[in-house]
Amino acid sequence: MFGILNPIDYDDEYDYDAPYEILVFARPAELPESSKLAQCPHLSTRLAFMIDYHVHTSLCNHANGSMDQYIRNAIDAGLSEICFLDHLTLHESGRHLSMRPDYVPLYYQTTRRLANTYKNHIRVKVGLEVDYDPKNAPIVTKIIAPYDFDVIGGSVHFIDRINIVSSKDTEARESKSIDEICELYLAVLDEMIENTHVDIICHLDIFKKFGRRPSSDFEKKFDEILSKISDKRLTVELNTSGYTHKANEFYPNTSLIKKCREKNIRMTIGSDAHQPQQVARHFDKAIDLLIKSGYRYISAFTRREQYDIPLTIANHKTPKIQTGGAL
Repeated sequence: MFGILNPIDYDDEYDYDAPYEILVFARPAELPESSKLAQCPHLSTRLAFMIDYHVHTSLCNHANGSMDQYIRNAIDAGLSEICFLDHLTLHESGRHLSMRPDYVPLYYQTTRRLANTYKNHIRVKVGLEVDYDPKNAPIVTKIIAPYDFDVIGGSVHFIDRINIVSSKDTEARESKSIDEICELYLAVLDEMIENTHVDIICHLDIFKKFGRRPSSDFEKKFDEILSKISDKRLTVELNTSGYTHKANEFYPNTSLIKKCREKNIRMTIGSDAHQPQQVARHFDKAIDLLIKSGYRYISAFTRREQYDIPLTIANHKTPKIQTGGAL
């Protein structure tokens, strides 16, 4: 059984191991000039009033950089909000790819302190990307309960013992057809939607990460899933990391985004950054796609309450910033 710690007021002194202080604590320094994008070479435009609602930390054991660096790059990119959405995975095959449950207090308090540090420059939010596992769902609820998180994202990475998003599980994953994987994935996703209280569905069609696509037979099944998402008034994430994977497109794909719009499903946007320079990656394309699909707002959250951020000219077509290097 995992230990569950009570929240500590984030103005109190910290009492955690030094290695974790080094990894996640803010370092006092001069804030970056807002016109410099040298650390984010993938950005070609200013993203005024835009948000990035899916950013990880080194506590998950497979991300690099300090939280401070992610925030500074978000400021450089012109974002108005950044939300840390780090992994909480209790599945026995994925615990090593997640923060430990007893580090949730550290994660929560540190993000709240950073929010105060940067309050005049950017809004810093804190949430969790909870990996749905029916066996451990009640424990997750207990871990989350003491904390006033801004948002909870739900995701599915594991089908039985197969990690469908890890290159290390290639043999096990490819022993099944992509239609089999998709069938099992949608069953677990359906259960998550029915039985948990999440705010955001993360990377909706993540099973395509390695380039395999299911048959068209799944269009109807996805339509049923989207209807349930709409009925529960959940938000779907446009996750831009797919363009760096073999999928070579967003999660979800264009067709699903348009169906989300038809069903009045709210969207938010996240880079799924595991390195500071990945903050807001491919956002220009993402904003363009959302607007073309009929969206005029995206969702943000404060303490589990949803509100709208307008998609405007200011965060869509803005002057290019010269970075002094190739884009």
